Amino acid sequence: MLVQAPSKIFKNDFRIWQENEKNTVTEILNDKDRTYTLYNVKEIVLDIEGELRLSFEEERTLLILPLYGEIIITDFYETISAGMSLTLNTQAGKDIVIKNMVYHDRTDVLIFEFKKEENIQNYTKNVLDFTLKNNAFNISKVLQQPNFIGLYNGRAEGYYALKDADKSIFGMVINGAFEFQNRLMENRDAILLWELEELEFEALSENALILFMEV
Repeated sequence: MLVQAPSKIFKNDFRIWQENEKNTVTEILNDKDRTYTLYNVKEIVLDIEGELRLSFEEERTLLILPLYGEIIITDFYETISAGMSLTLNTQAGKDIVIKNMVYHDRTDVLIFEFKKEENIQNYTKNVLDFTLKNNAFNISKVLQQPNFIGLYNGRAEGYYALKDADKSIFGMVINGAFEFQNRLMENRDAILLWELEELEFEALSENALILFMEV
């Protein structure tokens, strides 16, 4: 029998978008009390020739995941497109600029802000291979905390035993619909779960894409 773990759901329908001159930004998660190792999650849509400037008072580890389109960021001279991720550490007081490299369309990007991980020294790009469906694999291979993404067929199930029983789970549906630890989650919905040892989920649509991580 599935035990109902405490949770907080962040519904996409209730999300507030801030429209700026060159981008539109929404905050999915903001852990102001620093309860988790994941401090913040943003989704940004960059307009044609658009950019976003981020500033950090303290050093952080960032995971950047384009969902659509192609970007380039400060001091990393390769483009990052959908199907890739980029992991890096920020410098206190130094801005990071993310630019849209698609000349004819907008670009959609997720940005995860973590407590700084000392083991990350350089920019690390990772190519995501979705060839094997119904399987969760690492978004970033250098993040110490477990982090996963997977593409699932309808009615395919997934299970995950937490590596650290004291940690929580952050999950987000990128596309489609899932039953995630007995909660219905649809496109761009996110969730925090705690007091659980094992995570269970089931895809409710074809080509459903989900990510989750221990925080």
